[in-house]
Amino acid sequence: MTKFLRLSSAVAFLALMLMVFLVHSASAIDQRAPEQIVEETTTVVLAALNKEHARLKEDPTLINNLINETIIPIVDLNSMGKLILGKHWKRASEEQRSSFVSEFKDMLVRTYAKSLVDYGHAEVKVLPDRNSKESKYHTVKTELYIGSGKAPLQIAYIFRNNKQDEWKVFDLSVDGLSLVKNFRTSFSQEIKETSLDALIERLANTNKTGATDEMQTE
Repeated sequence: MTKFLRLSSAVAFLALMLMVFLVHSASAIDQRAPEQIVEETTTVVLAALNKEHARLKEDPTLINNLINETIIPIVDLNSMGKLILGKHWKRASEEQRSSFVSEFKDMLVRTYAKSLVDYGHAEVKVLPDRNSKESKYHTVKTELYIGSGKAPLQIAYIFRNNKQDEWKVFDLSVDGLSLVKNFRTSFSQEIKETSLDALIERLANTNKTGATDEMQTE
């Protein structure tokens, strides 16, 4: 349960970070380096939270709307969905893949948006990059200080450079616990017991009702 809470906190903060990409044109190619993306977004987000804390707390749907407007162009949801479903992705139809990615995205927004207003006074430290070797993949390690005397969350954002030469997040880990791996484990078991269509239907139903969808840790 402790790992779940720490992972959910980090995912909530990631979703919050995505809000600030409204500053950049959705149609323009983002040429920033991964470290620059993390540094700039965390600075702007925390400032915005402090300024708009009251409004966000009173009307959480404002956060939902902002995330929905920015999460698709920032995160490589298709790659994330492919990694989460694994062998089931290969067997899935295009319609199933699209439906899963859509419902999974809505699940993340719905589950974690309520937690975002708690990070107004958080502090983020981007750790120095010790790997200067160019690669298609890049990991940005950070420490998220949430106060109350708690140890900082060790959050790693995993980026991949796409065909448009943009860096996009396709996974993150908290204290070594991968978001993708976590969902892959729980969803694989659920598909084994039911089916991919049943999983998609469950996600759709919980998204409509607003029920909380908990992640299972290993």
